[in-house]
Amino acid sequence: MSPRHPVEKYFSDAEISEEALDRLLCNAREKLEPRMKLIRRSEAAVGIAHSPLGPLLIAVGPHGLLLVHYLETKSASSGLTVLRLKFDPVEDAKVVGEVGDQICRFMAGDRTALGYHADLSLVQGDFQRRALERLMEVPLGAVVTYQALAARIGAPHAQRAVGNAMATNPIPIYVPCHRVVRSDGVVGQYGGGTKSKVELLRTEGFAIENQRIPEHAVYGHRKTAIFCKPECAAAHRADPNNFLIFACSKTARTAGLKACELCLPNDERQPENH
Repeated sequence: MSPRHPVEKYFSDAEISEEALDRLLCNAREKLEPRMKLIRRSEAAVGIAHSPLGPLLIAVGPHGLLLVHYLETKSASSGLTVLRLKFDPVEDAKVVGEVGDQICRFMAGDRTALGYHADLSLVQGDFQRRALERLMEVPLGAVVTYQALAARIGAPHAQRAVGNAMATNPIPIYVPCHRVVRSDGVVGQYGGGTKSKVELLRTEGFAIENQRIPEHAVYGHRKTAIFCKPECAAAHRADPNNFLIFACSKTARTAGLKACELCLPNDERQPENH
Protein backbone atom coordinates (compact mmCIF):
# COMPACT_ATOMS: atom_id res chain seq x y z
CA MET A 1 0.00 0.00 0.00
CA SER A 2 1.35 3.43 -0.95
CA PRO A 3 1.96 5.84 1.93
CA ARG A 4 -0.81 8.29 2.61
CA HIS A 5 -0.38 11.91 1.47
CA PRO A 6 0.32 14.20 4.49
CA VAL A 7 -2.96 16.02 3.94
CA GLU A 8 -4.94 12.79 4.11
CA LYS A 9 -4.27 12.38 7.81
CA TYR A 10 -6.81 15.16 8.41
CA PHE A 11 -9.55 13.32 6.51
CA SER A 12 -11.91 10.60 7.62
CA ASP A 13 -13.31 8.21 5.06
CA ALA A 14 -16.33 10.47 4.51
CA GLU A 15 -15.45 14.02 5.38
CA ILE A 16 -12.89 16.46 6.69
CA SER A 17 -13.37 17.65 10.24
CA GLU A 18 -13.91 21.31 10.96
CA GLU A 19 -10.87 21.35 13.21
CA ALA A 20 -8.68 19.80 10.52
CA LEU A 21 -9.94 22.30 7.95
CA ASP A 22 -9.02 25.19 10.23
CA ARG A 23 -5.52 23.79 10.60
CA LEU A 24 -5.16 23.41 6.84
CA LEU A 25 -6.28 26.96 6.16
CA CYS A 26 -4.06 28.40 8.88
CA ASN A 27 -1.05 26.52 7.52
CA ALA A 28 -1.76 27.67 3.97
CA ARG A 29 -2.21 31.29 5.09
CA GLU A 30 1.14 31.31 6.86
CA LYS A 31 2.89 30.08 3.72
CA LEU A 32 1.05 32.32 1.27
CA GLU A 33 1.19 35.62 3.17
CA PRO A 34 4.92 36.29 2.60
CA ARG A 35 4.49 35.50 -1.09
CA MET A 36 1.44 37.74 -1.38
CA LYS A 37 3.39 40.64 0.11
CA LEU A 38 5.91 40.29 -2.70
CA ILE A 39 3.14 40.36 -5.31
CA ARG A 40 0.96 43.06 -3.73
CA ARG A 41 1.78 46.56 -5.00
CA SER A 42 1.70 49.65 -2.84
CA GLU A 43 -0.81 52.38 -3.67
CA ALA A 44 0.19 55.94 -4.50
CA ALA A 45 -2.07 58.96 -4.05
CA VAL A 46 -2.22 60.89 -7.33
CA GLY A 47 -3.79 64.05 -8.66
CA ILE A 48 -3.15 67.39 -10.28
CA ALA A 49 -1.96 70.38 -8.26
CA HIS A 50 -2.05 73.92 -9.61
CA SER A 51 1.02 76.03 -8.85
CA PRO A 52 2.82 79.20 -9.98
CA LEU A 53 4.88 76.85 -12.19
CA GLY A 54 1.80 75.50 -13.93
CA PRO A 55 -0.23 72.31 -13.39
CA LEU A 56 1.71 69.45 -11.80
CA LEU A 57 0.91 65.75 -11.67
CA ILE A 58 1.72 64.69 -8.10
CA ALA A 59 2.14 61.19 -6.65
CA VAL A 60 2.71 60.37 -2.98
CA GLY A 61 3.51 56.84 -1.79
CA PRO A 62 3.65 55.26 1.67
CA HIS A 63 7.23 56.47 2.18
CA GLY A 64 7.05 59.97 0.73
CA LEU A 65 6.77 62.03 -2.43
CA LEU A 66 7.28 59.95 -5.58
CA LEU A 67 6.50 62.21 -8.50
CA VAL A 68 6.27 65.88 -9.45
CA HIS A 69 5.52 65.97 -13.18
CA TYR A 70 5.27 69.21 -15.19
CA LEU A 71 2.13 68.96 -17.32
CA GLU A 72 2.91 72.02 -19.44
CA THR A 73 6.01 70.34 -20.88
CA LYS A 74 5.24 66.62 -20.45
CA SER A 75 2.18 64.42 -20.92
CA ALA A 76 0.33 63.02 -17.95
CA SER A 77 0.50 59.54 -19.49
CA SER A 78 4.31 59.54 -19.44
CA GLY A 79 4.31 60.32 -15.72
CA LEU A 80 1.68 57.69 -14.95
CA THR A 81 3.58 55.10 -17.00
CA VAL A 82 6.65 55.58 -14.82
CA LEU A 83 4.52 55.47 -11.66
CA ARG A 84 2.71 52.26 -12.65
CA LEU A 85 6.00 50.39 -12.91
CA LYS A 86 5.94 50.05 -9.13
CA PHE A 87 2.72 51.54 -7.73
CA ASP A 88 -1.03 51.46 -8.21
CA PRO A 89 -2.28 55.06 -8.58
CA VAL A 90 -5.33 56.06 -6.53
CA GLU A 91 -6.80 59.55 -6.85
CA ASP A 92 -6.50 61.53 -3.61
CA ALA A 93 -7.14 65.26 -3.87
CA LYS A 94 -6.38 65.92 -0.20
CA VAL A 95 -2.84 64.52 -0.19
CA VAL A 96 -2.03 66.07 -3.56
CA GLY A 97 -3.42 69.39 -2.36
CA GLU A 98 -0.98 69.38 0.55
CA VAL A 99 1.96 69.06 -1.84
CA GLY A 100 0.56 71.78 -4.08
CA ASP A 101 0.14 74.07 -1.07
CA GLN A 102 3.76 73.51 -0.06
CA ILE A 103 4.98 74.44 -3.55
CA CYS A 104 2.81 77.58 -3.62
CA ARG A 105 4.13 78.70 -0.23
CA PHE A 106 7.70 78.00 -1.32
CA MET A 107 7.30 80.09 -4.48
CA ALA A 108 5.82 82.87 -2.32
CA GLY A 109 9.02 83.00 -0.27
CA ASP A 110 8.56 80.42 2.50
CA ARG A 111 11.88 78.61 2.27
CA THR A 112 10.87 75.96 4.79
CA ALA A 113 7.65 74.98 2.99
CA LEU A 114 8.88 71.89 1.12
CA GLY A 115 8.30 69.42 3.91
CA TYR A 116 7.60 66.16 2.09
CA HIS A 117 10.29 63.48 2.18
CA ALA A 118 11.52 62.63 -1.32
CA ASP A 119 11.17 58.90 -2.02
CA LEU A 120 13.52 57.90 -4.87
CA SER A 121 11.71 54.61 -5.60
CA LEU A 122 11.01 55.66 -9.21
CA VAL A 123 14.67 56.43 -9.93
CA GLN A 124 16.04 54.02 -12.52
CA GLY A 125 19.69 53.09 -12.31
CA ASP A 126 22.48 53.44 -9.78
CA PHE A 127 24.14 56.37 -11.60
CA GLN A 128 21.00 58.51 -11.51
CA ARG A 129 20.39 57.67 -7.86
CA ARG A 130 23.93 58.69 -6.90
CA ALA A 131 23.62 61.90 -8.91
CA LEU A 132 20.33 62.85 -7.25
CA GLU A 133 21.58 61.97 -3.78
CA ARG A 134 24.59 64.25 -4.27
CA LEU A 135 22.35 66.93 -5.72
CA MET A 136 20.27 66.99 -2.53
CA GLU A 137 23.41 68.11 -0.68
CA VAL A 138 23.41 71.42 -2.61
CA PRO A 139 21.82 73.95 -0.24
CA LEU A 140 19.08 76.41 -1.07
CA GLY A 141 20.66 79.60 -2.43
CA ALA A 142 23.44 77.72 -4.22
CA VAL A 143 23.95 75.99 -7.56
CA VAL A 144 26.43 73.44 -8.86
CA THR A 145 27.69 72.89 -12.40
CA TYR A 146 27.00 69.69 -14.31
CA GLN A 147 30.74 69.03 -14.39
CA ALA A 148 31.19 69.54 -10.64
CA LEU A 149 28.23 67.28 -9.86
CA ALA A 150 29.68 64.59 -12.14
CA ALA A 151 33.00 64.85 -10.28
CA ARG A 152 31.24 64.46 -6.95
CA ILE A 153 29.89 61.08 -7.94
CA GLY A 154 33.27 59.92 -9.20
CA ALA A 155 32.61 60.43 -12.93
CA PRO A 156 34.24 63.80 -13.80
CA HIS A 157 33.76 63.36 -17.56
CA ALA A 158 30.11 62.31 -17.37
CA GLN A 159 28.48 65.74 -17.62
CA ARG A 160 26.10 64.53 -20.34
CA ALA A 161 25.03 61.54 -18.24
CA VAL A 162 24.42 63.91 -15.31
CA GLY A 163 22.30 66.07 -17.61
CA ASN A 164 20.23 63.02 -18.55
CA ALA A 165 19.87 62.13 -14.86
CA MET A 166 18.54 65.61 -14.14
CA ALA A 167 16.16 65.47 -17.13
CA THR A 168 14.62 62.23 -15.85
CA ASN A 169 14.50 63.28 -12.18
CA PRO A 170 11.04 62.12 -11.03
CA ILE A 171 10.76 64.67 -8.19
CA PRO A 172 11.88 68.11 -9.40
CA ILE A 173 11.55 71.07 -7.01
CA TYR A 174 11.95 68.74 -4.00
CA VAL A 175 15.01 67.06 -5.52
CA PRO A 176 16.36 70.37 -6.85
CA CYS A 177 17.65 69.69 -10.35
CA HIS A 178 17.03 73.39 -11.06
CA ARG A 179 20.20 73.99 -8.99
CA VAL A 180 22.43 72.48 -11.70
CA VAL A 181 23.79 74.95 -14.27
CA ARG A 182 26.30 75.04 -17.09
CA SER A 183 29.96 75.85 -16.44
CA ASP A 184 29.64 79.14 -18.35
CA GLY A 185 26.96 80.39 -15.94
CA VAL A 186 23.99 79.83 -18.25
CA VAL A 187 21.15 78.21 -16.34
CA GLY A 188 20.68 75.52 -18.99
CA GLN A 189 17.76 73.26 -19.79
CA TYR A 190 15.08 72.03 -17.41
CA GLY A 191 12.29 69.45 -17.55
CA GLY A 192 9.72 72.06 -16.58
CA GLY A 193 11.05 74.57 -19.11
CA THR A 194 13.73 77.24 -18.74
CA LYS A 195 11.18 79.78 -17.50
CA SER A 196 10.30 77.57 -14.52
CA LYS A 197 13.99 77.01 -13.76
CA VAL A 198 14.64 80.76 -13.72
CA GLU A 199 11.60 81.34 -11.48
CA LEU A 200 12.81 78.73 -9.00
CA LEU A 201 16.33 80.18 -8.90
CA ARG A 202 14.96 83.69 -8.42
CA THR A 203 12.80 82.39 -5.56
CA GLU A 204 16.00 81.03 -3.99
CA GLY A 205 17.80 84.37 -4.23
CA PHE A 206 19.51 84.47 -7.64
CA ALA A 207 19.02 87.67 -9.61
CA ILE A 208 18.99 85.86 -12.94
CA GLU A 209 19.43 88.05 -16.02
CA ASN A 210 19.51 86.78 -19.61
CA GLN A 211 19.30 83.24 -18.23
CA ARG A 212 22.68 83.59 -16.54
CA ILE A 213 23.92 83.42 -12.95
CA PRO A 214 24.59 87.05 -11.83
CA GLU A 215 28.12 88.46 -11.74
CA HIS A 216 27.94 89.20 -8.00
CA ALA A 217 27.46 85.52 -7.16
CA VAL A 218 30.27 84.09 -5.03
CA TYR A 219 32.15 80.83 -5.24
CA GLY A 220 32.23 78.61 -2.17
CA HIS A 221 34.87 75.91 -1.89
CA ARG A 222 33.41 72.77 -0.31
CA LYS A 223 36.74 71.59 1.16
CA THR A 224 38.13 74.82 2.56
CA ALA A 225 34.68 76.26 3.45
CA ILE A 226 35.83 79.64 2.09
CA PHE A 227 33.95 81.73 -0.47
CA CYS A 228 35.49 84.11 -3.00
CA LYS A 229 34.61 86.59 -5.69
CA PRO A 230 34.62 84.98 -9.17
CA GLU A 231 37.71 87.01 -10.15
CA CYS A 232 39.71 86.03 -7.05
CA ALA A 233 43.16 84.54 -7.76
CA ALA A 234 42.56 81.89 -5.10
CA ALA A 235 39.38 80.81 -6.85
CA HIS A 236 41.19 80.56 -10.17
CA ARG A 237 43.85 78.30 -8.66
CA ALA A 238 41.34 75.93 -7.06
CA ASP A 239 39.70 72.93 -8.71
CA PRO A 240 36.37 74.22 -10.12
CA ASN A 241 34.80 70.85 -9.35
CA ASN A 242 35.01 71.69 -5.66
CA PHE A 243 32.92 74.86 -5.93
CA LEU A 244 29.31 75.71 -5.28
CA ILE A 245 28.04 79.03 -6.60
CA PHE A 246 26.07 81.05 -4.06
CA ALA A 247 23.61 83.83 -4.83
CA CYS A 248 25.52 86.30 -2.63
CA SER A 249 27.83 86.53 0.36
CA LYS A 250 24.96 86.28 2.81
CA THR A 251 23.75 82.93 1.46
CA ALA A 252 27.32 81.59 1.56
CA ARG A 253 27.65 82.64 5.20
CA THR A 254 24.28 81.08 5.99
CA ALA A 255 25.66 77.80 4.62
CA GLY A 256 28.58 78.04 7.07
CA LEU A 257 31.32 79.39 4.79
CA LYS A 258 33.83 82.14 5.63
CA ALA A 259 34.85 85.05 3.43
CA CYS A 260 38.18 84.90 1.59
CA GLU A 261 40.76 87.21 3.19
CA LEU A 262 42.36 87.86 -0.20
CA CYS A 263 39.40 89.18 -2.23
CA LEU A 264 37.12 90.22 0.68
CA PRO A 265 33.75 89.27 -0.84
CA ASN A 266 31.67 91.40 1.50
CA ASP A 267 28.76 92.09 -0.82
CA GLU A 268 25.80 92.13 1.57
CA ARG A 269 23.14 93.11 -0.93
CA GLN A 270 19.85 91.30 -0.46
CA PRO A 271 18.74 88.93 -3.23
CA GLU A 272 15.55 89.96 -4.99
CA ASN A 273 13.17 87.70 -3.09
CA HIS A 274 14.47 88.19 0.46
